[in-house]
Amino acid sequence: MDELQKFIQRNFRRILAGGGLVLSLLAISLLLNTTPSTFVWMATSSIPGGSRITANNVKLVKADLAEDATHFESKGDLLVGHFATRMLQPGDLIAVTDVTSESANSTATYLPIGVAVDDLPADLAIGDLVDIYVIPKDQGVLPAVIARRVPIQNIDVKSRALGGSVAVSVTASPTVTSIIVTAEAQGRLVLARDPF
Repeated sequence: MDELQKFIQRNFRRILAGGGLVLSLLAISLLLNTTPSTFVWMATSSIPGGSRITANNVKLVKADLAEDATHFESKGDLLVGHFATRMLQPGDLIAVTDVTSESANSTATYLPIGVAVDDLPADLAIGDLVDIYVIPKDQGVLPAVIARRVPIQNIDVKSRALGGSVAVSVTASPTVTSIIVTAEAQGRLVLARDPF
């Protein structure tokens, strides 16, 4: 017993340092092995407000949200087929308030139009608002704005890369849809990004 006490007294600092080192290594190991445990939905592409969410727009990611996990759409929530309540950018975690089961604008039409590659901004993206102009085939008629602040729903990237006509989908009311279709028959459509 005396030998043990003498050993402890002589090596007390070493024993304390060794114990501290072991505890530090254990704490670091515990911290490094903690992984995010919650799966939440994240936007992988731009989703305009009011548009339907598709499987190509979202993916599940692991995130460590702690108590805030209830504020976000999780793995168990059915998200595809619902509608975005606001503009979602790639990388946005989708909150419960960002999604609704009913379309805010049930009368909206998703209209595909053909636009020459030179008649739209090179960096036009989904969700941008555009003003649509028509340049009539009849030289005696002046170009005119036919629709303002129309949201871009989709852009066919493949047709854009090939040049020529680019397939663009816009979201518009039935009245504006009718105006755009009539204008497309009368001339060439030009899209200009709305600055605001």
